[in-house]
Amino acid sequence: MSMLSPPARTLGAATETHDNGFNAVRLACALAVMVYHAYQMAPVAAGLDPLTSRLRPVTDLGALAVGIFFLISGMFVSQSWLRDPHLGRFALRRVARIVPGLFVATLLCTLTAVAFFSERGPAGLFDSATWRYIFGNTVLHWLQYNIPPEELSIPGVLGGRNLNGVLWTLYWEGRMYVVLALVGIAAVMPMRPWLRGAAIFLLLAANLFPEVLSGYLWEVRLWSLFLTGVLLQTLAPQLRIGPVHVLCALALVGLNWTRSLAMTQHPLTWFGIVLLVAALALWIGSARVRGLGHVQRHDYSYAVYIYHWPVLMMIGALVPNAKPHLALALCLLVLAPLSLLSWHWVEAPAMRAARRWLRRRRRAPDDVASAMPGAVIPAQAGIQGSTSTTVDSSGNAENRNRAAS
Repeated sequence: MSMLSPPARTLGAATETHDNGFNAVRLACALAVMVYHAYQMAPVAAGLDPLTSRLRPVTDLGALAVGIFFLISGMFVSQSWLRDPHLGRFALRRVARIVPGLFVATLLCTLTAVAFFSERGPAGLFDSATWRYIFGNTVLHWLQYNIPPEELSIPGVLGGRNLNGVLWTLYWEGRMYVVLALVGIAAVMPMRPWLRGAAIFLLLAANLFPEVLSGYLWEVRLWSLFLTGVLLQTLAPQLRIGPVHVLCALALVGLNWTRSLAMTQHPLTWFGIVLLVAALALWIGSARVRGLGHVQRHDYSYAVYIYHWPVLMMIGALVPNAKPHLALALCLLVLAPLSLLSWHWVEAPAMRAARRWLRRRRRAPDDVASAMPGAVIPAQAGIQGSTSTTVDSSGNAENRNRAAS
């Protein structure tokens, strides 16, 4: 197949199976955020990583990687709603994906930091501030607008600094789940075209009339990328993204180079950078990537993302002469087993438990109906069709009922 010929399968077909590269893309994004923070948080010679030094002031490596996270999240979370547009089950799946891993990470990192890197030592484990911090971050501070500064750190622990500076993105993502669910509940037409129209409207509103949701979602770039993911998911059965689209995005960046350099003293624009990287991420995600079977079945990106900040802080306290490369290497050594344990012992079991509970809930009405003489088992509310196995928002197998098209 030539580079200019269309890809063999659609984006929709790719996201319906394990045989895709989206887990690898997410893992690469999590590692990119870790690299960005390792350079900034190193005890010695802290500064910008090589890529950020070339992207500034337009963007940086961390912001770019988080943006791709939100794009992919918009795709898979809206896919989950399209499969089963039920508020309670949707909420349970989202909680099962985010909260157990976050709770264990917050508990483990906080207790370690308090016991070994605080002024009070182990005695601080019994302070209310310690457990208030753990609980508040586990529930994402109930997605409230104004999080008190004392809720983000513990006095006397690691210098009183923010113990996990990446969790703010989870607050935003949780708010976006809420808006997506509200849009879905309000549907007055078939769900896929309804979400498509809503995503287009909200994209325009976010960039032209931000006051539409500015009281709840005012982070325009991440919100726009999440909505773009939703829009892509509604078009996924027809979309085929391949290398030609990456080349077109690169050509557009090149065409804009001279004027952008003359107008802003920088040849790149945020839109151009994101367009190029998003096209590359969607191409890799849609492709059948050989040699990544293990990563395709297991998503280690979340653990890498939520553990790396506190791990870097503790490395800085233990190795005060560490430069960025050493801090990065030590962080990787710690994160490798942590991410494996988090996925296999916490995240994946929690999602399996949620799926089992949902299957039992779905089976119960059928069992009662089938026990009644002459009874006809009704279709479940909001769901029709046959049961099949697909993937959830983290790329893992999940039983679900295929929504009627």
